Parts: sequence; structure tokens; C-alpha cells
Amino acid sequence: MPRLAAIALALALPAGLAAAAEFPAISIERTCRAAKPLDAEDRQPVENCMRDEREARSELEAQWAKFGETHRRLCVEQTGIGGYPSYVEVLTCLQMYETGPAAAGRPKRQFGQ
Repeated sequence: MPRLAAIALALALPAGLAAAAEFPAISIERTCRAAKPLDAEDRQPVENCMRDEREARSELEAQWAKFGETHRRLCVEQTGIGGYPSYVEVLTCLQMYETGPAAAGRPKRQFGQ
């Protein structure tokens, strides 16, 4: 029986990796319904969350192809861990992996700094 489970897992992995190449479909309504005020001034947490998620989705759509498939897969998987996936989290995660001329000019942080 464990052998059958291993085979099923091996067959499922390529499908999951292929899905990472596609733009993620995240239910921002479900995620934002759980939004809490960020501070005493935040009187519309759900509406603010929806706005932020729409803006992040738009930016992510424009930049999706420039990020590596491995990073896309990791960031999409990570945002689902807490139960409330978010385009803001996916975009932030991918930006942390960003490389290229802009990133090359940034100073490297040393451990403990």
C-alpha cells in the first residue's frame, strides 16, 4: 500500500509544478472577509484589503512572467499555508527573490546586521 501512495504522489507532483506556471486564482473575497483593522483609524478593513489585493493582483499579472517558475511555485504554495491566500503575499515573496540589475546594485546584508 505505501508503494501505491508513493506512485500517486509522484504522478501528482508534475501537475502541481505545472500549475505554478499559471497565474494563481485566489479568492480575495474569502481572504478579505477575515481582515481585521490594522489600527484604530482603519474603519473599513475589508474594503481596504480588497483594494490592496486588487492592486497587488494587477501588479503581479504585469510582472508574473519575469519571475522564475521555482520562485512562483514556492510563493504560491507559501501563501496558502495560513488558510488565507493573498496576492499581496505572493507579490511580496516574489519581490524578495527578485534578481537582476536593480537587485545587483543593492548592498548585501551580513548576518547580525
